[in-house]
Amino acid sequence: MDIKRRVVNLEKKYGTRNPYRLCKMLKINVLYMDLGNIKGIYKKVVTNKFIVINENLDEFCQKVVLAHELGHALLHHSKEIQALKDYDLFPKYTNQLEVEANTFAAELLIDDTFDNDDYIEKPSIDIRILEQLKELKYYR
Repeated sequence: MDIKRRVVNLEKKYGTRNPYRLCKMLKINVLYMDLGNIKGIYKKVVTNKFIVINENLDEFCQKVVLAHELGHALLHHSKEIQALKDYDLFPKYTNQLEVEANTFAAELLIDDTFDNDDYIEKPSIDIRILEQLKELKYYR
């Protein structure tokens, strides 16, 4: 599966890499709820698609989780539900579907103009998540 090409084609078709805008254009409903230790869920009910994001995450983490769940929606549409449960958004030892969704998130969120300085100024951002995104994008 060429995830990088999928993201490039998605951007060409819809003119954006913003996961919120993509969900809107793809008619995927985004909801926010207290999910406890679950970060996000993708669920398809009949023809309706939903991504539920844990409302207790900070804004940046919500965006990363949305991109991850969007990856499930687009790459694993035959799977009924996927949940990102681990504390670490990008656990080292995980199944192939999670690795693909993480890679999708990295390809979607980090482009050639990405600069850590844009995020470091925001103290709520977990720098580990940024490093893990960059590792998936550039070193995998």
